[in-house]
Amino acid sequence: MTPHSNVWQRRFFIVLTLLGWIALFAVILWIISKIITPIILIGFSALLAYLIFPLVRFFQRHMTRILAILLSLLVVLAVVGLILYFVVVAAIQQFGLLIGIIQDFVLHPENHALFRSGLEKLERLGISQNQIHISGQQVIGYLQQTINGVFPLISGVFVTMISLLLVATVAVYFIVDGPRVINWWRYKTPLKYRGFINMFLNELDHSLGDFIRGEVLLATIMSIIVGLGAFIIGVPYVFLLALIVFVCEFIPQIGSYISGAIGIGFALTHSWETALIYGIFVTIMQGGLEGQILAPRILGGAVGLHPILSVFALLVGTTLFGLLGALFAAPAAGILQTFIRSFWDVWRERHPDQFPVEEQKQKPES
Repeated sequence: MTPHSNVWQRRFFIVLTLLGWIALFAVILWIISKIITPIILIGFSALLAYLIFPLVRFFQRHMTRILAILLSLLVVLAVVGLILYFVVVAAIQQFGLLIGIIQDFVLHPENHALFRSGLEKLERLGISQNQIHISGQQVIGYLQQTINGVFPLISGVFVTMISLLLVATVAVYFIVDGPRVINWWRYKTPLKYRGFINMFLNELDHSLGDFIRGEVLLATIMSIIVGLGAFIIGVPYVFLLALIVFVCEFIPQIGSYISGAIGIGFALTHSWETALIYGIFVTIMQGGLEGQILAPRILGGAVGLHPILSVFALLVGTTLFGLLGALFAAPAAGILQTFIRSFWDVWRERHPDQFPVEEQKQKPES
């Protein structure tokens, strides 16, 4: 066999290997997509256990561990229940009012000076009022379908409660057995891999834990600030807007733009002056206060994903798993980054000959 044929044979096997790995990865993603609901429930359980573990340790100073776990879960579930009752229900009611306002805008534009002037400008551009009316009806139909899809969700509260109880139950197991499992990984695994495992767990606890707790705190602060500001400015649908701000804070890079644009749209239903004032306010709050002051201090020690990686993770998560994929994109990418970083650090320590110490530059003589 000639050297030339050996080269092509090696290239063929390389391509075949790559195609095999791609096919295996595609099969894994397909399997995950079929069992995504239990994976999400387990993920929520682990997240809940991780978030309330400090509260469990606090209560454990004054009572037994089991009572501390149960009390912590009751406190968290009570807070979540109150939020769902007062905020989500109010947000759904305000969403229905918003549909009524938009419908009145489309059917009776003569009653709204701002909308009427906008129609006149569009007619001068060649867009007839009939075309605008048809488009508006389509928007109304879409919004009505959206809100009609919300009420079955509320009527299915029994299923939701079962899911919450399942999440809480699994979270209890995570809290009870979590330390024992972590200790097993730290001290019972083979010595060859123990250094990497310990480094990965330490890095994960430090960076990802700070990220999750920091994101929850940051989302809470920003939703309160933006909600209060919108209420003072006179923006309608404040509860709905605050809920949107809270959820969008978990979407990396573009979440603040989404919530800001939605808030300006809400303000336009009142007047263009209100929309202008709110636009300036939300730009200062989200661009200045959050971006320059709060986020660096709250998330300073968390996982630092490059913006390109954040956007890529967001696109992949949204494409594969929808809204939940967008919300979990950053934590999942952070876990993967932590794993790769820990592996790289351990490999550098075990192969110092591959990374020679650079000679320090001599300082110029004065």
